Amino acid sequence: MKRAGIILGIVILIGCAVGLVFTFRALGAAQDTLDDTRATLAQVQVEQQDTAASLEETRNELTATTATLEQTLQTLAEQQREAEKYSQLYEDAADELDDTQEQLDSVEDRLAESEKENQELQVLYQEIQEKLDLYEDTLGTQVFSGVTPPYNTGYLADLSLADNASAHNPTYKELLDFLYEDATDQNLYVDDVYMCGSFARDLHNNAEAHGIRAAFVAIHFYNELPHAINAFKTTDRGLVFIDVTGTREPSPVSRLDTKVELAKDRIYQATFLFPEGYIILEGDKIVRSIEIYW
Repeated sequence: MKRAGIILGIVILIGCAVGLVFTFRALGAAQDTLDDTRATLAQVQVEQQDTAASLEETRNELTATTATLEQTLQTLAEQQREAEKYSQLYEDAADELDDTQEQLDSVEDRLAESEKENQELQVLYQEIQEKLDLYEDTLGTQVFSGVTPPYNTGYLADLSLADNASAHNPTYKELLDFLYEDATDQNLYVDDVYMCGSFARDLHNNAEAHGIRAAFVAIHFYNELPHAINAFKTTDRGLVFIDVTGTREPSPVSRLDTKVELAKDRIYQATFLFPEGYIILEGDKIVRSIEIYW
């Protein structure tokens, strides 16, 4: 009985020992788990610290961003106020521009009217200038433009002056060169057929055809029948009167062209041109009036 008790005790002791072994093993495993947990907690704490630092940095950035946004908002508000001010200035400037445009349109209208008036004045001035050019150096005469001389009956029934729109006023030398080549003065004077008016007509038409502007001139005397010659407005010697009336019989003079000194109440005086000025022809015919037809 005692032995059985001892064996039982031993068995109990062995069971306790085995239990302790399992207990120690369990405690070791729990210790390992605890250590792992502690390590995990430590890591979590580090991560929490990092997260807290990151959050703090983010908070600081947000604070700075908020301040920047507030500053931006203030700037935008100021810009908005400036924009409103400039918008008002723009509207005012646009109104002023509209007013200025209206004034400009009015000025342009007045300028257009003024330009039209100026053009009309220019035309009038040109007409007056042309008339003045016709009257220059013709004191005591009547000057006509675009008018056919009224000597169109009898022997002058065929009087027809042919003008050249592109004819020009010649120089004196150009006129002499033309007269030297022109043979109108060589025609014979035939009573009631080919007289002074015919000479003047032909010289006029020949000059115009040659591009030289010429005039038909009618001269009335106090004591003689009328006479017809020509006039040229030279650019360097002014108005020059030319008489190419020929003779009834062939003349020993090779060229009968003469330059006439002509003025109201003065004696009709002519000078042969070729050779220049070698004979002066002066009679007793006194000029009563002069008519120049351009």
